[in-house]
Amino acid sequence: MKILILLLLVNLFFTNIILASGGISGGGIANIPQGQDREKYHLGKAIFNQEISLEKQTNSNLNDQEERLEYLQGSLPNTEKRRVNLPELSGKLTEEQLQALEYFIQVRFNIKLPEKKKDKE
Repeated sequence: MKILILLLLVNLFFTNIILASGGISGGGIANIPQGQDREKYHLGKAIFNQEISLEKQTNSNLNDQEERLEYLQGSLPNTEKRRVNLPELSGKLTEEQLQALEYFIQVRFNIKLPEKKKDKE
């Protein structure tokens, strides 16, 4: 009887070791930047979460903003695509705010956006 109980305990012990997961991985949480990039990140986060009120800008390039915001919307994970509608912000963002939003999305969702090409004149 003692041997049977010992055998069961040893079996339970080794079964738990073999089936253990090894821990929880971090995944999905972005490293918040430090320094000057930190301000840019938090501005983009506030715009993304609609925590600041935006008014129509008079000197913004509406078509350019709409194109960039549609690209950002398409780059988001499906859960976020349903939650936010970035193209509705077109014409309401300054260039600084749009760059901050792009930066936030790059860092938060680990998305690589294409580099902007500057026209040579």
